[in-house]
Amino acid sequence: MKPDKQLRKKYRTDYRDRTEFASIARLLQSIWREEKGYESGNYGNYLDLDFAKTTGANFLNQRIFEIVKTEVKNKHIDGKVIQEPRIWNNLLSSQSLAFNIFGELKLNKGLSTQVFKELYPKRKIEQIDSIEFEYSPGRKNNKYTGDSSAFDVFVEYTNGLNEKGFIGIEVKYAEDLKDEPSSHKEKYDIIAKKSDIFDLSQRDKLREKPLQQIWRDHLLALSLFVVNDDYKIGDFVYLYPFDNDSCKSAIDEYKLIFKADSDNYFQPLTLEKLVGAIKKYCSETWINDFENRYLKFDKIESASR
Repeated sequence: MKPDKQLRKKYRTDYRDRTEFASIARLLQSIWREEKGYESGNYGNYLDLDFAKTTGANFLNQRIFEIVKTEVKNKHIDGKVIQEPRIWNNLLSSQSLAFNIFGELKLNKGLSTQVFKELYPKRKIEQIDSIEFEYSPGRKNNKYTGDSSAFDVFVEYTNGLNEKGFIGIEVKYAEDLKDEPSSHKEKYDIIAKKSDIFDLSQRDKLREKPLQQIWRDHLLALSLFVVNDDYKIGDFVYLYPFDNDSCKSAIDEYKLIFKADSDNYFQPLTLEKLVGAIKKYCSETWINDFENRYLKFDKIESASR
C-alpha cells in the first residue's frame, strides 16, 4: 500500500521516508493523533512537546505514563539510554511503542506469565519475575560484549525446574536497518565461537548492515549464559511488525548464518502475534488501543475515501 500524496499532505506527513512501510506507519500515527484530537508539532506524527510531557499523550494510559516518568527520572542512575524529547512527542518512536506494549505486562505478572508461556512453551516458564526497559547487564563491560548494547525490554523468568531464564527483546516499528554498523570488537568473535551456533565462514556478513545490530544484540543475550553463568538459558527476541519488509528480509538473511539443527536462541516475533497472545488472556482496553494505534493499517484506506 503506497499512501496517497494528498492524504499525506492532509495529515502532515508528506516528506521523504527511506521505505514505504515507514511512510505508511508515519501516516497511521498522524491519523491516530487526529482521532484523539491532539495538536501536532512540526509534523503530523509529532505531538506538541509541552502538551506531550504534561499529559503523557504518547502513552496508552496513565499507568504506562507513570512507568515512563520513573524510567526517565532514573535513567542517569541506571545508565539507560532513553531518548528525549522523542520519547514524549514522537508517535513513531519504537521506544515509546515498547512501553505501550510491555508496560501493562510489567505491572501484571499473572498476565505476562500467561503470555510468555503461550509464546515459548518449550522454555517451561513457571512465572515471570520481572520486566525491565532499556536494560544492559553492563554497558561497555568486557565480561559481556564490551559495547553499549542493551535490550529494549528484558524479561526474567523462573522455569519449572526453578532455574532462572531470560528473554531479551529488541523492538522495531518503522526502522529500515540501514544505519552504518558500529566498530567491530574482538569480543564478538569470542562469544560467537563459544556459542557454536554460527557458520563463521560467513562472519563478514555479520559485521555489516543490516545484520550487525541483530548480531550484537543476539551476542549480548548469548554472553549472559553461554560465556557467563548469569542465567541457565536465554533467548533473543526480535520484535517487528509483519509488514516491515526491511526487518523481515534481514531476519531471513540472518537465519542463513546459523549452523543447521541447533538451538540458536533467536526468536523472531511479529507484533501481530504478540498482540494476539495478549488478547487471548486480556480483554482490557489498552491492548485494543495498542492494536488500533500501531497495527490497523486499513484505517489509511478508509481515510482516503
